[in-house]
This record gives sequence, C-alpha cells and structure tokens, in this order.
Amino acid sequence: MTTTATGTHGGLPRRSGLDGWRVITWVMTAAALAVALIAPLSGSAPYMFVLLLSIPLAFICGVRRYGAKALLLFFAVTFVVSNFFENLSISTGFPFGHYHYTGSPKLIDVPIFIGPIYFGLGYLCWQVANVLLDEADTRLSWRAGTGHRVNVVALPMTAAAIMTMFDLGSDSIASTVNHLWIWERGGGVFGVPYTNYLGWWLVTYLFFQIFALYLARRQAPVRSTGLEPSLQSVLVYAGLGLSTIPYFAAASGEDITDATGTVWNAHALNETMMTINLFTVVFVAFLALVKLARHDTTGNTIPTRDTALPFGSGGATVTSVGSAINRANTSV
Repeated sequence: MTTTATGTHGGLPRRSGLDGWRVITWVMTAAALAVALIAPLSGSAPYMFVLLLSIPLAFICGVRRYGAKALLLFFAVTFVVSNFFENLSISTGFPFGHYHYTGSPKLIDVPIFIGPIYFGLGYLCWQVANVLLDEADTRLSWRAGTGHRVNVVALPMTAAAIMTMFDLGSDSIASTVNHLWIWERGGGVFGVPYTNYLGWWLVTYLFFQIFALYLARRQAPVRSTGLEPSLQSVLVYAGLGLSTIPYFAAASGEDITDATGTVWNAHALNETMMTINLFTVVFVAFLALVKLARHDTTGNTIPTRDTALPFGSGGATVTSVGSAINRANTSV
C-alpha cells in the first residue's frame, strides 16, 4: 500500500499512514522502558541494555532533527572527547579520579562501547535539556539577541548537569556492586570519589558546548520533528531513573567491599541511589513531560526582530512582529 502527501509540516510533505522510522523509534522506546522496569526485578541492573538501545534511537532521531552531517559530528565529538578524558583519567587521575575498567575489548584503556554510550546518553540528555529550555536548539546564535547567545551556553550546561545526574544515581551500582570499573582509591559516595561527578560535568559540558557552537555557526535551521522524538528521549531518560525502584526492591542486601577494603551495605547503597534518582533524574524527566503535555516548549520567548513566528499548519512565517507592524503602517 502506498502513502500520499496530505499536507505540509515545516515545508515538508506530510504523509498518511504510519511512518516506518516512527514505528521503529517507538518500539525501541517501549523496549527500553520495559527492560528498565522489569529486568531489575531479577536483581540485575538494566543500565547497559537501555544505554546501548539509546544509540540507534539517537541516530534516527538526531538525523531527522539536525541532519546526517551534524549528527555524525556530534557522534565524533562525543566519542573523541570522552575517550580522551577517560584514558587521561585512567593514566593520571584527572578529571574523574583513579580507576580502571574490567571489560574488553578496549580502545587503549577504555572499552570500545563507552564512547557510543556517551553519544546515546548524551543525545537523550541534550533533548531533555532542550525541552526544559523551550527548544533552545532552534535559537542558537552569536549574532542574534542576548537570549540566543545565552542559549549557546545554557543548553550545554544544562544538558551536562542532566547527564551527571544519571551518573550520580548509578555509578556506585555499576562500579562498587557490579565491578564494571574499579575505583582504585575508593570514595565517599559508596566507593566513588566526588571528583568523578565533577569530571562528568566537565567532560560532557565540553562536547555539548562544541555541538552548540557548531549549531550556532551553521546556517541550516533545525528541522521541526514534532513532540514525539523529544517525548521518546524524555521517556527513556525517565526509565533509567525509575529502574532503581524495582532494583532496590529485588537486589541483595549483602555487604560489599570496595577496592580499598571499605565495607558498604548494599541495601543502604541501593536505597540511596533510588532516592537520588527520584529527586534528580525522575523529577527532571517529570518537568520535561509536563512541558510537553502543555505544549509550551516553544513560543515562550519575547519576539524580536530576528525571531520567526509560525502561523497555521502550513508553515507560513513572518520574520518578526516589528516587520509585520511596519508593513501594516506602510499600507495605511
């Protein structure tokens, strides 16, 4: 059965029937949520599967919103920056702290899958931040008004904080409990040093900032993809936080000894991670869902001479309120 164009949206044909990519992304979103909420009941953390699933989801949604060139640049930047600083920290302790990975195969000292996970999770967090900041990615420019220039810095800073929230509520489980990596000198957050979280914010901010600068410099506008891709990113991010609830309910409560010989109570560790997630990852996702439900992710900025305002479903625009008023005055 063929589909026919029934209208336009953002200058692109709108087709009837189901969009194949739309179905695929919703299947991946549903699978991520199902694994995040069900797998922990067996006593195993679901992070790895969900994070690996975020990689193709980010590629599909990212190409549709930013184009293949921009999305490939984001992948390259996240991969290179994350691997550089991960290897640097393993060798020197900066910026995360002293640790080593137990998995293989590796790119120098870092498992190959770590870079793509930074990309997938990074895209989710970028989109959550984008929803909270009223689609700031559509208003990134050094040449426009002050709000556009603020967005160039505010969006990557917020995305980095949102990504660090995830690590704050999961690193102790991944390292101290599951030993995916080992903190050689331990730390106060159930075997994880505070420098890890400072390092996470710094490193993720750097690659988000590079991407924001690229988007601000290029001439092509961000494509309108509707609310669904943003909703999918928010739901998967929320699933990562919600997974700690069934994990806390089902996980073992035995004591755990970290690399320094410090003994931690697993029940207390899981309880703390769940509490952190509820009031960071889950709450931030809730705020993003509220904004999406209210359809107030766009149109909240004061129009300026550089602001394009959409009117109607056909994608017609006027360049600014000021220019519209000037035309009206001229005609009179």
